[in-house]
Amino acid sequence: MDVAMENPLSSFEVFLKDHPNVEFVWLQFMSYTANTLVRIVPIAKFKKMLQNNQWLPLSSAVFHLSPGDRLVPGASPSGKFYLRPDFSTAYCQFGSNGTRAVVNVDCVNENGNPIPECARSKLRDLHNTLQTENESSLLIGFEIEAMFLQPIYSEKTIVDYEPINSPYQHSFTGMTPEDRPYIELIEAISRALSSVNIELEQFHAEAGPGQWEFVLPPSTPITAIDTLLRARETIMLVAQSYNYRATISTQPFPDQATNGAHIHMSINPTIKSPTQSPPTPKSSITPLEKAESFFAGIQHHLPAILAFTLPNDASYTRIQTGTWSGGEYAAWGWENKEVSLRRITNERFEIKHVDGFSNPYLVLCALLSAGIIGLRGELVLKGGPCTIPAAQLSDDEREKIGLVDVLPYTLDDSLDCLEEDGRIQYLMGPMMVSSYLEVKKGEMEFLRGMGDLYLGAQWTGPQRSLVLGTGSKKFEWWNTHAQEMPQMAAAARDYLAIPTTRIEQAAETRITVTQNPMYHADLMRMMMLLEARE
Repeated sequence: MDVAMENPLSSFEVFLKDHPNVEFVWLQFMSYTANTLVRIVPIAKFKKMLQNNQWLPLSSAVFHLSPGDRLVPGASPSGKFYLRPDFSTAYCQFGSNGTRAVVNVDCVNENGNPIPECARSKLRDLHNTLQTENESSLLIGFEIEAMFLQPIYSEKTIVDYEPINSPYQHSFTGMTPEDRPYIELIEAISRALSSVNIELEQFHAEAGPGQWEFVLPPSTPITAIDTLLRARETIMLVAQSYNYRATISTQPFPDQATNGAHIHMSINPTIKSPTQSPPTPKSSITPLEKAESFFAGIQHHLPAILAFTLPNDASYTRIQTGTWSGGEYAAWGWENKEVSLRRITNERFEIKHVDGFSNPYLVLCALLSAGIIGLRGELVLKGGPCTIPAAQLSDDEREKIGLVDVLPYTLDDSLDCLEEDGRIQYLMGPMMVSSYLEVKKGEMEFLRGMGDLYLGAQWTGPQRSLVLGTGSKKFEWWNTHAQEMPQMAAAARDYLAIPTTRIEQAAETRITVTQNPMYHADLMRMMMLLEARE
């Protein structure tokens, strides 16, 4: 701990004046697998570190670990970096009675420069690049979708969890009699968020069982993410205090709505003070053209970006029509919830293809890198405007607006797209991207090695496609179209990249489709393929 800091103690003392009960300091950052990593320092020791201008060191290997703390192939167990606190992020954790101070950190080397693996620092650099090159800045607003679960006991042991209410007792923007017993929990969350300096824009019931959405205020990229992580932690702690569990997992229950982590993003002219001289124009591009070029870059590089925004096998349940999660094409549309880029104003879009498995610092690094590429190339926004799901357009209609290729349907495909996207790698940093790729491959190898335990828990695409729906409310497509089963199986195998053995097993038995509309898209896609081949 021999690295110098600039006036660290005075910054922290300002915080301590308002929070005199702090006993422990939590220094936290996020791994490439989106786990929050924490080092806890007693307050007396932390003050001595600040007095001596010291930062806390940590092994460089922490950025190269797959589940089970296994070092990924090719990574070194040697080296260290330092945790540099950002005291502007300090807050007292909910439920700690003011004894725990949580502080986000930047990961730096011995000279105080960010290490290549630090996504938080890279995001700051990328936003500075946007401001310098384009006199523009971003406002980011996150939505949190969470499902609230109650424990299932066997005697006194928790053996499982279930939603606090069923989908038939809960609906999008509704307030059913069955919701009312839980409204105290939801209101307590709003109060708790206010206590950690987060004022919600709004909150409401979502479509899934026990699912609620909390809309966070907009801010600059790093501040928005820091707020997001603080809000998620607080929501989970409040739920725990009520003996419930809050999860942001993509699809905790098959046949039910998914949890998203949608991002609202606007690009705006940088506000300059009256005393500053006007900027020298770098091009004749208008503000509208600038915004469209920025989002055209995101649209063009979306296949690679999905490796960060949808980073788990289960995430790809969101690549389908009928779920308000973005659909199968990199399309855009005015206030259209079935496209990847929902346009709200000329300069503001909602990014739909994001879930809670993702590391938001990496996500915004990828989105901002793609936007900068679009601005530098003055790309034209294509793929819209769509007023219906892009999958429901004819091939000719999609071709006219520049929609040709479908988005990756699997994590493996999106990781391949990332490996092939040299421009994204260049702006994000080759070491960051290569490290991420190795960690994700190691993580998936570990999780997939768990077999049916992992597949069942995650409700992956292959499993969903093998049996399109479960439970009591389903009908058997096989009964009325038995003669088309071989064609259907072949279409599913080719179009959805299903392993041959799985889909042929379905062809020899039955394919079923649930009455839940979220899976009608699977059947519709295969039927459209069959019609096109006839």
